[in-house]
Amino acid sequence: MDKEAYSNDEGKTGSAFAAAKKEDGKKNNNDTDNKMLLLKIKSRNITVNKDNIMYVESHRRKKEIHMTDGVIEIYSTMDELNYRLGNGFYQCHRGYIVNMAHVRKYSCDSITISSGELVYMSKEKYNGFKNSYNLYLGSI
Repeated sequence: MDKEAYSNDEGKTGSAFAAAKKEDGKKNNNDTDNKMLLLKIKSRNITVNKDNIMYVESHRRKKEIHMTDGVIEIYSTMDELNYRLGNGFYQCHRGYIVNMAHVRKYSCDSITISSGELVYMSKEKYNGFKNSYNLYLGSI
């Protein structure tokens, strides 16, 4: 069944989904909003540029966001951060999310970041990372 017929059959649900997808597309096209990430640290909120994030490391409930100019600790889940970071980031291990722009080299078990730090990669994620990184390189 094609998308248009599906939308007509579903009525309000189909059109609501289409409207949400269209609105999401508008957000992704706005480069300024897409490059910034709002983080809650204790009782204050800060905004960081996603380009400055090298990788995220999980330590139980705390997540360390390794930036080009320091480390920020927040409470969040990896799933939530992975979603909020969006394109250009890849979860290469259950405890790490890397920024593709800061990848310098990789092997089947690790990724070297622009700072020289090593980030672990699980063997199950290697092929997915390889494909995503090639797509990323093709888009820049």
